[in-house]
Amino acid sequence: MICSHHNFFQNAPDLIPREIFPCCSVEGSEIKLISGPTHAGKTTFMSQVASNMVGVKIYIDFEDRQIPEPVSGDLQAIEETAAEIRKKETEDGEGRIFYFFDEIQNLQGWENWVDRLHRQGAEIYLTSSRSKLINEFSSRFSGRCKILRLFPFSFREYLQIKGNRIAEPNFLTPSSSDELLCMFLQYFENGGFPDVIKKDDISLSRKYFEEELKKGAAAGYDVQKLKKLVIFLISNMASEYSPDTLKKISGIESGELINTYLDYLEDIFLLYRVPKLNSLQESGKEKDVPCKIYAGDTGLFKAVYPGYPDSLGLRFENLVFLELLRREKQVFYFRNQRECDFIIKEKDSQKVSAAIQISVCFGNPAVMEREILGLTEAMDEYGLEEGLILTMDEEETIRVNGKNGKKIVMVKSVWKWMLE
Repeated sequence: MICSHHNFFQNAPDLIPREIFPCCSVEGSEIKLISGPTHAGKTTFMSQVASNMVGVKIYIDFEDRQIPEPVSGDLQAIEETAAEIRKKETEDGEGRIFYFFDEIQNLQGWENWVDRLHRQGAEIYLTSSRSKLINEFSSRFSGRCKILRLFPFSFREYLQIKGNRIAEPNFLTPSSSDELLCMFLQYFENGGFPDVIKKDDISLSRKYFEEELKKGAAAGYDVQKLKKLVIFLISNMASEYSPDTLKKISGIESGELINTYLDYLEDIFLLYRVPKLNSLQESGKEKDVPCKIYAGDTGLFKAVYPGYPDSLGLRFENLVFLELLRREKQVFYFRNQRECDFIIKEKDSQKVSAAIQISVCFGNPAVMEREILGLTEAMDEYGLEEGLILTMDEEETIRVNGKNGKKIVMVKSVWKWMLE
């Protein structure tokens, strides 16, 4: 069951350092939970962490089907084995023990065991591909835990894996800008799953999708209904969904059951729901708030439904949404007389800090007017003096009239924004 650092951590291939925001530092003695989608690189990230550790490193993958369900005696044996390794590898037999546990949710009663190991002085890193574990983990280990959220590769990480130097966006030559735009378009098409990028094989995204459906079937969901539901939602990413439409498409007759399926898809990071901000106060009930659906990776669109008519603008919006999550923003959308794609609050804050509009065809005068009016209405609503429009490659500064005077609209190319 145990794989020590000799045959796992030290023999890991060359790795691309993952970008984790400063507030998600791996430093400190807290129990660390690395949470994110399957195949996003959580195990690899643990390898990177382990490479900087001095001590005994114990790794166990609790999703390994060859490992039987451990019982209390097996867990005790793991600790004894770790102690034996420490005795052999350290002069005084007192070196630090580091535990690295993959997919910890598959170990029944893991909380008490991990709690005991931590209280005994071990440093512990856990991974999970289930988002619901985040709240349970935070509650169980309040004050003694740290959550690290890992997503598919960002554009910056994509450039690193492709061997490109990351340049300062404001100091690019025209030829460098053209090259980076081409790289961005490739990233936009294939998404950010590490192996999809390394092998240039979008079919892997389809394989990952099928794996998640099998897990859903094992969890008791009707796999055909689940598949119809998720294909429809991914092919209509960045759009509001109607419960009645979802019932018709999936064959799931109950609205409550629809929500159960959506909860599951969000739990495995396949989809995200983003609420309409100015409806939270109106309804008073979170389940009654209109939502938009976003996919966990933009590469899923063509992988899951290659024959579906492409909506470039919606995939573009989905890409920006995922980058906002990487930056630990709380994301909403606004719609009153007009619509604004993203309303942003900072982590653990209730104050709106930014309004962002997404536009692939900003050069079109009618599109430009619509996007600016929607952004300005949101800026007026939340008292913002400056707004942002992200485009494929246009850049300018626009001054507009708001209800309370002049406002500034910054227009930026999305790939430069993603390099900031």
